[in-house]
Amino acid sequence: MLGLAFKNACKIDKFNLAKQNFFFKFVRNNMDLRLVCKRLNEYANLGIACDWDNVGLLVEPSEPLLVKKMFVTNDLTEPVLEEAVKKEVNLIVSYHPAIFRPLKKLTQSDWKERSIVKCIEKRIAIYSPHTSWDSIDGGINDWILSAFVTRKVEPVEPIISLTHPSGFTKNVKLNISSEQKETLIENITLNESIRYLGAKKSDQLNGNDDYELEFLTSPKGVGILMESIRSLNKSDLDAFSTLRVTNMEKPLMKNAGLGRVGYLSKPIKLKEAVEIVKSHFQMKTIRLALANGKSLDDIIKTIAVGAGSGSKLLNNANADLIITGEFSHHEILHETHRGVSVIVTDHSNNERGYQEFFKEQFSQLLKKYNENIEIVISEVDRDPLEYL
Repeated sequence: MLGLAFKNACKIDKFNLAKQNFFFKFVRNNMDLRLVCKRLNEYANLGIACDWDNVGLLVEPSEPLLVKKMFVTNDLTEPVLEEAVKKEVNLIVSYHPAIFRPLKKLTQSDWKERSIVKCIEKRIAIYSPHTSWDSIDGGINDWILSAFVTRKVEPVEPIISLTHPSGFTKNVKLNISSEQKETLIENITLNESIRYLGAKKSDQLNGNDDYELEFLTSPKGVGILMESIRSLNKSDLDAFSTLRVTNMEKPLMKNAGLGRVGYLSKPIKLKEAVEIVKSHFQMKTIRLALANGKSLDDIIKTIAVGAGSGSKLLNNANADLIITGEFSHHEILHETHRGVSVIVTDHSNNERGYQEFFKEQFSQLLKKYNENIEIVISEVDRDPLEYL
């Protein structure tokens, strides 16, 4: 009897253990939508997207959503959405915004409106990174240039940092009497919005033993500093009249911005560059505008790239070769007349291959936090233009 009871107890324990393992596996492989969006923003900060862009979480279900499967696509077309529904995903990361221009209605008369309605009905969230993926270090433009061996890469259009390296935005200076100096410093020492840099003697006022104090502050810190000054006893020195507040200049972000110019480690022939591009983008044919007086045997030392459309961005780029998805007829004529060859792949063909790189890199980011979700890449998504 005891042996039978022991066996039954073991069976129950194994059953409970199996349930626990299933539960923990479920929890590990599912993430709250807000947390996924936080990680996506950590991967590519939406703050560096272009002002005209529409990025971030575009469709959010009405109740909290546990993301079980992320679906990555370049464009959210109806065939792609049908694929996403069949694969039972509940978060679509669409590189191009599924909602770009404002929608005045949601009906069945327009394919974009139908797509948004279906996502809402199916409780599928939509997130778009677009130009944040173009601009980040390790983004689409860097991926394009990764097909070549470069000694240096720099953005065509650099981006100013979102924050100052110090974490503060204001530099504040003021003159104050020696007897009030220590009181003011003591009042603000523990405030995280203010950093005291130091003091130096100043003989600007009345020949007194006065000091010039310097601080770094946040916008909130300026107000706190002013309140601290008001709390001081009145003296011969009017601190407010000497208060100088200047905005701190933010430096350029390192290796971030729109477009890239790559300086090759070793010069290659144009025909080699063409074959590299075809292989990297998995295209059998591409369109090439040969620079005037040049041949496929001419040497390439510098390459400018622009994800999607490089129109305007890559005009007059300092390069021997331009690689982009779109360039107007007149822009191509201009570049070839100044001795620059141009490869045009059509808009999304130089973007789509980045998705596999993103999947790998984003999965590594999640692992840092012991998090995980299934990521699938669309098999239906393609550029609407084909070469016959």
